[in-house]
Amino acid sequence: MKPTSHVTVVRLYASLRELAGEREIDVALPEGTTIRDPLNRLVELRPVLTERLLDQDGNIPRSVNVFVNGRDIRHLSGLDTPVMPNDEVTILPPAAGGGA
Repeated sequence: MKPTSHVTVVRLYASLRELAGEREIDVALPEGTTIRDPLNRLVELRPVLTERLLDQDGNIPRSVNVFVNGRDIRHLSGLDTPVMPNDEVTILPPAAGGGA
């Protein structure tokens, strides 16, 4: 029996959106996935994002912010945060601070 799949919307902002060429990407995922799965699928679909989203060990750099339904995954279960049907994943690139 084949596992049921669902679609998760991944929203990209600023430089990530420019690199990907679009703001939203629908990612099909099997049931019971974690945030690792849409991130891995996203870099498969848009390889240009790989260096920005994942370090050499496959982890998210501290400067990149990833949210599931508006909640920072750092305050959830990190890369083991579950992703359910209809969840929205938001990825923000590093923000540069400004001076006075």
